[in-house]
Amino acid sequence: MARPQNRSQLMDRLGAVQLNTVWSWCGVNDSERKVYFSIWTDNSCTHDGAKAYLVQGPEWGISENGGKSPARNDQDAKLALVFEQGYEPWCYFIEAKDRSAHPREIGSTLTSFVLLLKLDRRADGSIVGTPLKRVEIG
Repeated sequence: MARPQNRSQLMDRLGAVQLNTVWSWCGVNDSERKVYFSIWTDNSCTHDGAKAYLVQGPEWGISENGGKSPARNDQDAKLALVFEQGYEPWCYFIEAKDRSAHPREIGSTLTSFVLLLKLDRRADGSIVGTPLKRVEIG
């Protein structure tokens, strides 16, 4: 089987469903109880002394008047699956067309591997993921 070439193909290979293939930041495989989060390649940080990645910033998808975008509502629901229902958090990486743009557009999706994460909520409301295991996608 050929390696997936884009995000939709990767989600299909992983048996994950996205609420919307255009704006969803994550997909879910309910039968395996896994959530796959999109992570920008340049959003690394340090958490508890280890390399980690920003899964969700506290301001992401929230308008000036406090309203949440459909993508943010979707991601909050998927985070609840992890924090409240014990789903495994996984990630795959995406690269921005232009890192300084706001909002960003996906330039490419890295489809050769996924990472199992340990998710934590920081005091500022951000969600970070520390990699625990890498799984290659054939």
